[in-house]
Amino acid sequence: MVPDLTHADDPQGGGPSLDDICAFPEEVPAGIYDYDHRPGGEIPRFHTVYLNYTGEPDGLFTGGENSAENMSNIARSGHPYPVYGGGEERAIAAAQAVAADFQDWAVNVVYLERPPKVLPYTMVMIGGHHSDTTAGPSGGVAPLDCEDFGQRNVCYAFQNNSPATQQANVISQEIGHTLGLGHTSASDSVMAAGYANTQGGDLGFNETCAPTIQVQGQSASCTGVNRCHCGVPDAQHDWQTLSTTFSPAGVDVVEPTIAIVEPADGAVFQDGDTIRVEFDPWDDVGGYGWKMMIEDSAGELIVDQVDYERALEFDLVGVPPGVYTLTGLIRDHADHVTTTSITITVEGEAADGTAGSGEGDTAAEDTADEDTAAEEGTAASDDAGQDGTGVDEGCGCVTERTPISGHALWLLALVGFVRRRR
Repeated sequence: MVPDLTHADDPQGGGPSLDDICAFPEEVPAGIYDYDHRPGGEIPRFHTVYLNYTGEPDGLFTGGENSAENMSNIARSGHPYPVYGGGEERAIAAAQAVAADFQDWAVNVVYLERPPKVLPYTMVMIGGHHSDTTAGPSGGVAPLDCEDFGQRNVCYAFQNNSPATQQANVISQEIGHTLGLGHTSASDSVMAAGYANTQGGDLGFNETCAPTIQVQGQSASCTGVNRCHCGVPDAQHDWQTLSTTFSPAGVDVVEPTIAIVEPADGAVFQDGDTIRVEFDPWDDVGGYGWKMMIEDSAGELIVDQVDYERALEFDLVGVPPGVYTLTGLIRDHADHVTTTSITITVEGEAADGTAGSGEGDTAAEDTADEDTAAEEGTAASDDAGQDGTGVDEGCGCVTERTPISGHALWLLALVGFVRRRR
């Protein structure tokens, strides 16, 4: 992710002002904390981090950053990623230490069960070796995503047999990069550029402005964000940076809502029509996700598609004649799940000349995840050189901006996402 982009596709105001969140608002260049005005991108927000100790036998794939679909720009496409080799006791101890690092914020750190696809989350691949990615020798590697714009990044901690506290330091640093933190010289911070010359033990996030460190081949830090909190581009305040993006730790008691704006319940279409489905999701804090599901008249789930791009609209093309139930499902990081459904009819003759039942032939698999319409079912040092791949081998913060995308397998030939302009 390229640091400090103007994120908003359609600026519309809202959210805290720079005067509210910045110690030096007059130093902030245009585009910083300008927000991602699509639903789900509001700040402050809740978030989840999944520590993947089980590996991926089918590997991860390049082409974007999408934790739900095993997509990572640092991956060796299709290369099996190994299971963590440090044992259960060490894994649990490291996970607990990482969770403690994020205890000030509404950032859930989990490792026993992978979050459902609909929920935006960061995934950390733990174990393996740098050769299991496109990175060079390093303790870990991660994309640098200022303001955590993507919300679905994948990072790596090449840790197996080192002490649990050392593993936790590396894991938390790689997570920190995906959430918008660069390297610093603060010896008491997990964001230190290398641990060999810093104090030992379990480190945390620094609560003062510390000088950033430029590592060859990567952006040193999110310079515009640094100007907000420290007044200069080359000093970073870990704690304030995270506190601006993420809500304080606490209980989320407000359930999200989702409405289907169009089509209307009971709408009738003709065979061959393009059917526009538009959603209006809401929650009191950012970080939520939503998806569309379609069932035919027999109750078979034939489409289960997350709106990864948060575009709010789907165009359905080539829907066979029949009666269909369209459902919108929204989920937040407190495991609140809300759904809403409508029924539509497509009139016409089925391919065999009989009236369409809505069951139809399928052209591809859907991308079902763990949720249904009713319910749902967490010091190797970072010092190394540069291998010329555009990834820093010390911790490897990727600086190319790439779109967030998934392996969209459209059952009914859904024609892409169409952004709603406001």
